[in-house]
Amino acid sequence: MKIGIAGPIGTESIAGFVAEDPARLPHGYGGAPLVSTLIGELLARGHTVAAFTTSSDLPISPYAEVVAQGDRFRIHYCPVRPHAFRPKFGKPGRAVDGFRIERDALRQAMLSEGLDLIHAHWAYEFALAAIASGLPHVITCHDVPRAVLRYMPNGYRLVRYFMARRVMATACTLTAVSPYLRDAIAGSARVPITVIPNPLPSEVMKHAPSRRMVDPLRPRLAMVLNGWGPLKNPQPALIAFSLLRRRLPDAELSLFGVDFEPGGRAQRWADARGVAAGVTFIGNLPYSQLLQALSQEDALVHPSLEETFGMSVAEAMALGVPVIGGSRSGAVPWVIGGGGLLADVTSPQAICEAMLGLLVEPAVYARCRETALERSRKIFSAGIVVNQYEQIYRDVVGRAACHVHGAGWEVKER
Repeated sequence: MKIGIAGPIGTESIAGFVAEDPARLPHGYGGAPLVSTLIGELLARGHTVAAFTTSSDLPISPYAEVVAQGDRFRIHYCPVRPHAFRPKFGKPGRAVDGFRIERDALRQAMLSEGLDLIHAHWAYEFALAAIASGLPHVITCHDVPRAVLRYMPNGYRLVRYFMARRVMATACTLTAVSPYLRDAIAGSARVPITVIPNPLPSEVMKHAPSRRMVDPLRPRLAMVLNGWGPLKNPQPALIAFSLLRRRLPDAELSLFGVDFEPGGRAQRWADARGVAAGVTFIGNLPYSQLLQALSQEDALVHPSLEETFGMSVAEAMALGVPVIGGSRSGAVPWVIGGGGLLADVTSPQAICEAMLGLLVEPAVYARCRETALERSRKIFSAGIVVNQYEQIYRDVVGRAACHVHGAGWEVKER
């Protein structure tokens, strides 16, 4: 099958699939390695894959699309305008017309490849381009647009909210990465939504799971968050750790991600409130280094108020690291599913009690660790996830073939 995959794709994540020197290619659209995980698994199964993404380092005027290829793989990089609203090169910002220029470029690239179907990720420009192509399509939703708008109330997010509403109203095949997400967007969709979770990268699944013995007097905890905003909610967790230190003075907490580097926003906040003792501020690490560091921790604390999936939660579980997450944090309870403990993450005291309940009770810890390992492999491994997508693909292509044969339906470029 020749499958199109459209979405945020950073060049570093598909470097192993192309013959060209990645340093000579556009940087792409990073931040979603799960898309390259899907591509890699499809290629390993013998499919041909054409990928489509945007890259802000390509000129929009004159227009310059770049195509790179490898064995049964091609990727199209389409330019994206640099500003949301401010004009440049005689063109309005991309949000002014709802990414029309970018959507048209993506659609044309999709139609050039002779695809059996196109699978687009996130319900925005990539999904609208896939639907406009007229090709059989699958749209995978990764967020709740109204929730994004609520936490980031600005004009840009408002435009994207209405883009997503259009996707929901016109898409023929929709999937969501968790039951929570499915239920949150079902009222806007015109078709039923199938739940297929995000796939864990093979690098995680091949990593030797942690079997280290927890020292109840000196437990090691970690947080992996990107951003200091209200949605990620790190402040109660930092206060909770300071409460834990009153019981276990040698406890340690390592912080990873944007804004959690030495001297960053998190450290300045913690220093000012006297809750930095025992905390190591590390910040961003290359993915392989992050996995290695996380595998040496006893537990992951994930205080986010809302997740539609939670990749860092599933990654920690696959490494044999139980998770403390929010009992009302969207998809987090479903992802954890017994692979850790749940708490009210708005309450430092509740988080602290969950930390103690996990770390000083050997039977609880052992049960959570084994459940985390089993659940991550049975539900979130790339092989399990792609089995489900392949079935969706066969159904979608089969329905399209029936339409063509039975009703003279044909796809025409608009």
